[in-house]
Amino acid sequence: MSQAIACVALLCSNPLHAQTQPPALNSHCATGANPGAESNKVSAVNESDEPAWDEQLKDAVILSADSANSDPADPEQILLNGTISIRHEQGAITAENARYDTRTDQAIIDGEMSYESTGLRVSSADATLDVKKGTFELGESGYELDNNEIVSRGRAQRINRNEQGNLRLKDATYTSCPEGDNGWLISADNIKLNPDTGIGTAKDITLRFKDVPVFYAPFFSFPISNQRKTGLLTPRFDQNDKTGLEYRQPFYWNIRPNADATFTVRAMSDRGLQLQTELRRLNRIGLWTLNHEFIGNDNRYEPGVNRHYTRLRHAGGLSSRWTTSIDWNNVSDKDYFEDLGDTLKIASITHLERRADLTYTAPNYIFRTRLLSYQTVDDTIAPDQRPYQQLPQLTFNYNNSISTGLTASLDSELVYFNRDNSVNGARLDVKPRLEWSKRRTAWHSTVAGSIRHTHYDLNELLSLSRTIPVFSADAGMYFDRFHKPDGSLLTLEPRFYYLYTKRTDQDQLPVFDTGALDFNFSQLFRENRFSGADRINDANQLTLALSSRRINRDGREKFKASVGQILYFDDRTVTLPGDSTETSSSSDVVAELDLEIDQHWSGSTALQWNPTSATTERSSAAIRYRDGTDRLFNIGHRFLRDDGESINASFAWPIKDNWRIAAGWNYSLDDHVSIESVLGVEYEDCCWAFRTAARRYITDDGQDHNTAYFFQLVLKGLAPVGQNVTEVLSEAVGGYTNGRR
Repeated sequence: MSQAIACVALLCSNPLHAQTQPPALNSHCATGANPGAESNKVSAVNESDEPAWDEQLKDAVILSADSANSDPADPEQILLNGTISIRHEQGAITAENARYDTRTDQAIIDGEMSYESTGLRVSSADATLDVKKGTFELGESGYELDNNEIVSRGRAQRINRNEQGNLRLKDATYTSCPEGDNGWLISADNIKLNPDTGIGTAKDITLRFKDVPVFYAPFFSFPISNQRKTGLLTPRFDQNDKTGLEYRQPFYWNIRPNADATFTVRAMSDRGLQLQTELRRLNRIGLWTLNHEFIGNDNRYEPGVNRHYTRLRHAGGLSSRWTTSIDWNNVSDKDYFEDLGDTLKIASITHLERRADLTYTAPNYIFRTRLLSYQTVDDTIAPDQRPYQQLPQLTFNYNNSISTGLTASLDSELVYFNRDNSVNGARLDVKPRLEWSKRRTAWHSTVAGSIRHTHYDLNELLSLSRTIPVFSADAGMYFDRFHKPDGSLLTLEPRFYYLYTKRTDQDQLPVFDTGALDFNFSQLFRENRFSGADRINDANQLTLALSSRRINRDGREKFKASVGQILYFDDRTVTLPGDSTETSSSSDVVAELDLEIDQHWSGSTALQWNPTSATTERSSAAIRYRDGTDRLFNIGHRFLRDDGESINASFAWPIKDNWRIAAGWNYSLDDHVSIESVLGVEYEDCCWAFRTAARRYITDDGQDHNTAYFFQLVLKGLAPVGQNVTEVLSEAVGGYTNGRR
């Protein structure tokens, strides 16, 4: 019976999601506590016996009643009187009276009956069950199903199950709304469920929303197991300044157990039709996914030009140690993402990655082969400003603990760089390293030494080499004091980091993939201020840093503040092309602060300050409010001397009953222009929700804005219709989630 009711609920599941086949009815009938004796005979037991479901009673069916006696006209039939129960390890049936035939294992219940198992309750006016065969016939029935996220219910005039496990439901309904609130309701004239094929079919399906019919289908099929099924998926509606009114209709094709496809027709009132295709195939080396978008006649683009975007992804492995990964992208023109995307992040793409990795992982080392290239989306970017292709890149990283506190490591790379009209060639970079570390309760120290050797073979038949020794020493102390009034712990943590790297002239070396790293607190303790291997900084410097924390007795960090600065003993002559020698005797001062004000309010700030010019190079500050998932507020400020100043704010807040509003805003104070703004409104109760959002963002050229509108209707227990508005809002509002689950 549990299978029958569970399968009714599966009628409303998303066809894309795998469903779990409920367990079949227990069809074995045994006597008392001895399942091995005469399975066609049944003994009535007193209700108070409460047998334990141990191994002896596995698969047994236990009958109990206030009183029991044989039918004088037919002694093989047992009459169970009063409050009776039929129990097995899958669940329990209770009723007022029942008749049990020991020859056919058939129980007939005339009157109110209820059945309960994990997450399921069903009531019926009458029922006939064959316990051994697992067949049953229920009269008018109501059910309630709890899957730990959504409680659903419904009714059926009749439910039948045959020996093959096939089910038929007559005049069935389904909803996740509570009793007396049919916010939405599905009704079907006839439902057939076939567990063997994993397919269900229904006739004359009607979906009602607020008692108004909104959808009708004369015939509908759906999965009732983990088997995927071909068919239409829920549509999506959008509005966008670049595309107009949109309608997207996906179709899912279950090709075979290890392959499927989704085809989506995207109809845009301002641009025409676009076909989006996703093909997936799982083989012995992993999952392959091919996405392709094509629009043959864009009404707002050049006539006769085909526009497309293709992406191939793969993730898998040849064995437990060998893993593979591919991400290959291609787009037809530089305006594609701006015209057909709906976010600032997508519209501002300038390069598309094309990468393939083969990685071998062992306990102490990792070896990787990579092919990496890029498609430059914006053709106006000068050739010498585009990234180099790395065809191939080989890396080998080794790390092993030699003895207590002593670690040996090796980082190595061999890569060939290629770019049109540029210096090309191979680069070998090898860095063996020894590190000794000691950590005690009140202090820690680390001493490390390495040699960095880099060799170039360039296309001008030129060979260049560079070998640089690096030495570093890191030490810190830990002081703490117990604060009796609240039981918290206050700490003071000074740290000293000395770095020496031999000065070596590197101006003749090419720059393939190297850039200057942003200066922040973690940069105070790095061995190289450059990314990549083309530049290794010369260093004779000492970092002084101080941190303090307040830790509650429950282990939460209520307060943390850090400040630090580098003292330079020599000028820094190693620079990137076009940069000048750095002669200052100290670095900028960097500071960070994280504060938990109370259980709702928290804040953070970071500062980079130049003591020589007494100016701020960069700063950021943020204040956050959290009251569960319903009420939240964020406001922040960001300043970069070379990149401008901006503010951002976001919030989500209930406004009335089940209504909630959410918004996010990012504004440039230098250009006096809104970079991106999002506004969303949602209504959500226990069984349905409606969400809508508008997103306005600056275009890639910075001269105009684009606005997109999103809509979503969620009938809980059914697949949602429309765009995932929660995803849109969570990108703009930090901490945003659905109001109610």
